[in-house]
Amino acid sequence: MRIGKRLTALVASFLVILAALALLGSSMTPDWNVREYHDHIRVDERKTAIASDLGPTTPEGTYKVKETFLKVNLAPGVSVNAIVRQPQGAKGPRPACLFIHGAGTGKASEVYGDLASAMASAGITTLVADKRLDTYSALHRDYGAMARDYDRSFEVLKAWPGVDPGKVGIYAESEGTWISSIMTARHRDIAFSIMTSPPVYPGRQQMPMAATSYLDLIHAPAGIRGVIPKLLGMDLSVLGLEYADFKALPYLDHLSQPTLVNYGTNDVSMPVEQGAREILKRTEAAGNRNVTLRYYPTNHQIRTGSRLAKDGLPLESHYTHDLENWINGVSEGTGADQWSTHMIAGSQPNQRFTAPTRTDPGLLRSLRALLILMIGGPLLLLLSLLAAAGLGLGAWIRGRGRRRNPVDPEDRSIGFARGLTPRLWGLGAGSLALMGLLVWYAVRIVRHALTLEPLSSLEIASWGLLKFLSVLLALDLALVIVRLLTGSSARRNHNDSNMSRNQVRLAGGWGHWVVLTLTITGSLMVLGTLAFWGLFSL
Repeated sequence: MRIGKRLTALVASFLVILAALALLGSSMTPDWNVREYHDHIRVDERKTAIASDLGPTTPEGTYKVKETFLKVNLAPGVSVNAIVRQPQGAKGPRPACLFIHGAGTGKASEVYGDLASAMASAGITTLVADKRLDTYSALHRDYGAMARDYDRSFEVLKAWPGVDPGKVGIYAESEGTWISSIMTARHRDIAFSIMTSPPVYPGRQQMPMAATSYLDLIHAPAGIRGVIPKLLGMDLSVLGLEYADFKALPYLDHLSQPTLVNYGTNDVSMPVEQGAREILKRTEAAGNRNVTLRYYPTNHQIRTGSRLAKDGLPLESHYTHDLENWINGVSEGTGADQWSTHMIAGSQPNQRFTAPTRTDPGLLRSLRALLILMIGGPLLLLLSLLAAAGLGLGAWIRGRGRRRNPVDPEDRSIGFARGLTPRLWGLGAGSLALMGLLVWYAVRIVRHALTLEPLSSLEIASWGLLKFLSVLLALDLALVIVRLLTGSSARRNHNDSNMSRNQVRLAGGWGHWVVLTLTITGSLMVLGTLAFWGLFSL
């Protein structure tokens, strides 16, 4: 009869724990997710060539290129290196283009050399300056301040010999387009804007789309993809990252200059259609119809040979020619209705996922809380292990003493209730092992996502194994709880004064209570972490 009651209590406890963990995981999930994108742009012209009705423009390779190295002063005592490339022997004031770095570059000598030189050979003077790095880090970026820094380079380029100050524009890639959007909104004297791979949306909205796209490409389990909204909806202030919420969209409302937007159709990190539609909608509302959109079968940097950004990859063969023809055409005064080529052309894009318009957090609202949960649980379990080792050493010392001074074998005032020790060991060790496996699996996922290498069948199946082991851990917790409840019941109900103390206590001695408390608390925190990662979701 007693066995039946214990079995019933075990099943009930197990089901309650599973339901509680599933409910906890659900409450940690925000009420938004990353959905598939369906509002596709139709591209009728596959050729990306750009030509003006006003006549032919200077082709690439017309001029030899002269390089000049200089320093641009940004603030008292602060300057950056820069490289000006200009067409040798070009007559008359010429158009010019300032280059703005994306997130992954910083040195003028290491980026844009092929682009800037090609432009200069077509009669366009270019300036590439170092990114100011003393105010820029992975955790802190002030795009307004960076725009003011680039203003200095812009003024240098406007005053450069042979440059027409009324025909100076900007080329920006990726994160740099947020900076260029600030500049074009503030300065009407910027003649044109080239935006290559623009994120358009705040990082907190763009990143869920990008992360989901990468995970989809490597065939990551749906449970892993479901973690993205939980993570990216959180308050990230513990890391800084205030720039994750930078809003470039209001600046696009003031984009009145002729604009060229370029996307690579193999770039899954950017909203290649959703972002383009946003730019077209806002520029049209601002009365700017002179917006050209090009799609290339390339990666994020409009380079071929890999979806990933790698050193040494070649630019798409038509890209520099299209840039030069567009800049020279704009400089000749080509209006929205004076292009002889399509305003939208190139490879057909196919954006898989939508950048969400809202990113509210779930129950776990901050990264700080998640870190406390993920780190605190294993830390408590390690402390429990140390405390248990201390208790073991104490028991060994007492055992040696008993051999010299025998005591009543029934006096067992120190220790755990019968059957509790192996269950606690299983709970604590299982919790630590599962946290280790989860971290290992997450690292594997990140490595695959960064290299776009699909997961193997075994790695995909491992997610199911983690879920199964999580359920076993919940069962172990149920076993411990049932033992604690039955132990407490025995303590309340026993009347036999001769009953062994080992039959009625849960833990004897403050050290064992510490181990018991640390193990259960740490394991509960680990189970909460597993619930956050979706290991108890159906």
